Amino acid sequence: MQPLYVDTSRNYADALWSKDQQRALAAIADAIISPLTSQEKDAFLRGLASEERARAVAYADMKFTDLPDGINLVAMHVTLTVSYTLRLLLSTLLSALSTRAGCLALMGRLGPVWQLDGPTIRRFLASWRSSPIQKIRMGEFGFRALTLAVFYRYMTSAAEAIGYPWGPTDDWKTPPKAAKQEAIPHFEYRFLNEELPSTPTDAPVDLHTDVVIVGSGCGGAVVAAYLAERGLKVVVVEKGIYVSPDDMPQTQSFGLDQMFERLGFVPSSNLSVAILAGSGFGGGSTINWGATLMPRHYLREAWSKKFGMPYFQSSLFSQDLNACARRMGTTDDITHNRANSLLMLGAHRSGQPAQVVPQNNGHLPHYCGKCTFGCTAGHKHGTVMTWLQDAARHGAQFLTNCEVDRVMMDRGRATGVEATVRGQRVRLHGRSGVVVSAGSLNTPAILLRTPALRSNHQIGRHLHLHPVAFVHGFYDKPVRPWQGAALTTVSNAAEIVDPEGWGAKIEVMASAPALYCALLPYHDHVEHKSLAFRYPYSYTAIVLVRDRDGGRVKLDQWGRALVEYSLSAFDHKSLLVGVKRAIEIHMHAGASMIATSQNGVPVYTCPPKPDTDTNHHEMESLPGRYELDDVPPQGQAEHPSFQAFLHSVERVGFGPLRGAIGSAHQMGSCRMGAHPSSSACDPQGRVRGAHNLWVADGSVLPEAAGVNPMLTILGTSMGIARHMAETLGVARPQDPTPSHAAPRAHL
Repeated sequence: MQPLYVDTSRNYADALWSKDQQRALAAIADAIISPLTSQEKDAFLRGLASEERARAVAYADMKFTDLPDGINLVAMHVTLTVSYTLRLLLSTLLSALSTRAGCLALMGRLGPVWQLDGPTIRRFLASWRSSPIQKIRMGEFGFRALTLAVFYRYMTSAAEAIGYPWGPTDDWKTPPKAAKQEAIPHFEYRFLNEELPSTPTDAPVDLHTDVVIVGSGCGGAVVAAYLAERGLKVVVVEKGIYVSPDDMPQTQSFGLDQMFERLGFVPSSNLSVAILAGSGFGGGSTINWGATLMPRHYLREAWSKKFGMPYFQSSLFSQDLNACARRMGTTDDITHNRANSLLMLGAHRSGQPAQVVPQNNGHLPHYCGKCTFGCTAGHKHGTVMTWLQDAARHGAQFLTNCEVDRVMMDRGRATGVEATVRGQRVRLHGRSGVVVSAGSLNTPAILLRTPALRSNHQIGRHLHLHPVAFVHGFYDKPVRPWQGAALTTVSNAAEIVDPEGWGAKIEVMASAPALYCALLPYHDHVEHKSLAFRYPYSYTAIVLVRDRDGGRVKLDQWGRALVEYSLSAFDHKSLLVGVKRAIEIHMHAGASMIATSQNGVPVYTCPPKPDTDTNHHEMESLPGRYELDDVPPQGQAEHPSFQAFLHSVERVGFGPLRGAIGSAHQMGSCRMGAHPSSSACDPQGRVRGAHNLWVADGSVLPEAAGVNPMLTILGTSMGIARHMAETLGVARPQDPTPSHAAPRAHL
């Protein structure tokens, strides 16, 4: 395995903050994650089974600073993830809280803050949550989110105390209702890194090829395979690392640190949304949840007509989608875990339209709950298992740990890229052109750092994120949400909030303590620990909005991608409808408690279930195979208290910093279309204002896909690759062409 991409051993804290600032942060963090008093502990332990009490006692006594090097890990996240403005805000607040006067102004007590007790600190942090001053709300949200995410990511004993088994999973070996499974032997990739100087030199290293492809995810991999199979020399550069299946520990700490963009936490400039994005060999396909959904018919029609892209409504696009689905071995022959079983049950009982979500499993059962941190079985057929292997077998070469700065241009023509590989400057020259497939955050950043493209004002605009709200359901029987395939069912009940196809999907979140605990509602430390301890008895439904109104990618002080995005009033309506449908799913599925990710909405305790016989044959009428032999009794959705809870959720809403909003899908920041005034790329994926420069990834999608976009990106990228082959003179006679498939299908 290559050296770690993120070095957790560095002293980030001393480089970022003074000792007093670090001491202030420790006081705040220990107030957020605090030991329970004797009285609180008695209530916390009451009613627990004997096998749970030992774990609960240890967990009740934990505080943030029990985590070794915890302050340094928070400093690492601030250094590597947040914008300059947010870093300055947090540092300013810590400086103020380190003084008597500053603490008095912010917390109503003479300081410094470490002289205040936990209850006092928590009381004033709670007041910050409802402050009319946005920066104060941002400060509280930042301290709380960083504290919870870091503690539950790195504190192994805390994750295990709430029931999460640390380390790699082997549930895929013995999937329910299927034969024992074996791992697929991994492909032996070779990397150009071995040919670079062992010690960085002053002079850059020059590498030459036909086509340079920046990024190894769903866009770059498809283009690499397509062009390499037609005889072009291809080099794929990837800024992340390659981790072979044998070396994947499947831990939160390694997975999020090494295989996700900026440690798995890319906040928008105003902290309104936190973004998950892949960053490693295979891109998002290595760490995504395997959902392989076709784009909806109304979306294809809209993209064809609104953006002058008839390809999207053509039979050729259908062929591309189907070809990609076949290459991944997509199947809906799935045994669903308990979380997805409960979602399907609740949707069925409440009359919601729901369906099985096909998986890119290579026709295997793939009952693997932790492959969001990398698939050790090789059953998830992302690009590492498919197109990158195809490209390698046809001579493509690969370079990892490669940070691309900009595209090299010569009189309007792209000739290569300038990059750095572990301190070594590298120039990769592409005789035939350059493809930027670095994802919807980094593709526009690379293009914005290229001076010759400054006239293209559409680069970075029209960013769509599929903003996500979270609805937690707690059950009386174990759910163990980390087991089995993460996302295999979907409710479409809120899909059409607006007649033009804007709305929300309801799915199941791939679960791990770092994400789960950071997304739980936080009203006080006691309730939060109580909810976290019920982790094995819960699952989180996600409400994924097809956002009409987008944001923008710009460059920050250091030239990195900076996301500007706020949920619009129009998209907020879709979110609220989806959240209410998700709450109804939990209620009908028999949850005992329900919680949203909103501030100011109390956790709802469901009324007792009616004393009636449960229909244990309900699951037999649903599509797929379900792990739910003990079917919970249906909840009382008509109960007045439940209706009041729904009203409170709608009343509070999800305004700025009023609730946690996430994103795992980024699209549209280099939109493709026929109209120069609204698209950064033309209908063939070429960057406007440049020759021999293409984009092929989620950033070219005209709008939000409305479904998990992996398959849409793959199919679109195949269309772009086909056009490139025609332009570069390497198309095969048997290749389908737009004229064969549909009139005027540009790609």
